[in-house]
Amino acid sequence: MSYLLAIDGGGTKTAGVLQAVVSGQRWQAVSGPAQLTNDLQQALINVRSLVQDLCRQAGISPAGITAVIGLAGAGNPALHKAFSQQLALPFARWQLTTDARTSLYGANQGKPVAVVAIGTGSVAMRLEADGTELQVGGWGFNIGDEGGGAWLGRELVRELLWQLDWQKPFTPLFSAVAARCGKDAASLLPWLKQATASDFAALAPLVYQYASEPAAQRLQARQADAINQLALCCLAGQDLPLVLLGGLATACAAQLSPLLQQRLQAASGDALTGGLVLAQALATAPSEA
Repeated sequence: MSYLLAIDGGGTKTAGVLQAVVSGQRWQAVSGPAQLTNDLQQALINVRSLVQDLCRQAGISPAGITAVIGLAGAGNPALHKAFSQQLALPFARWQLTTDARTSLYGANQGKPVAVVAIGTGSVAMRLEADGTELQVGGWGFNIGDEGGGAWLGRELVRELLWQLDWQKPFTPLFSAVAARCGKDAASLLPWLKQATASDFAALAPLVYQYASEPAAQRLQARQADAINQLALCCLAGQDLPLVLLGGLATACAAQLSPLLQQRLQAASGDALTGGLVLAQALATAPSEA
């Protein structure tokens, strides 16, 4: 084993970093999306392309590489199995895991930590000193993901519907929402029928843009309750640092309770950092019989 490879793939792009074990020299590359639930075959194509690019830069073959590939959707057992069977790259060793897990290991350089990720959805993970990993939340948009962007956008649309039912005039906030999804039943019902989690999440920034409005303040308070509950559940009374990740992390950090504020620290690494931590552990683990 001469090289470590970390790959982080999602719905927008796939990034990779290849590191020489002895010299520490690094090579980086980016390819297209690798979200397994969206398009398994495209994910395979883009991961292979990324690996080929990095091997070409370093002038090596995959045979000397220990790789950890963290992809969105890899938590699905069927997709995990299909990707693993079809990748067909002759790594010395390799492991497929989720992008959430590589982010967990990157957030505190592989040391114990509690991580709350707040993007379109919400999920928390805890890494303990003995290597135990635990996920909290992340049940999905239909019933969970409280405090995430899609949840916040849906709550905002619910407020818009109340404005219509009460026949109240629109404030600037609700005028902005109506401009995106409809101002009456004739336009709103078709939008609601086809709206995805991403569509609702696209509305979330309006809650912060119009933060002076009472409705926005109510929604921020409800989001704060949800994120605080998620973080407390993840910590479970343990003395761990807390890291917030994701597109809404900065906005939500100020909403944490004083107790959680004391634990809050900036991430010391990203998903690629975590992938390299895991790849190093994989490279030095005893071979299976």
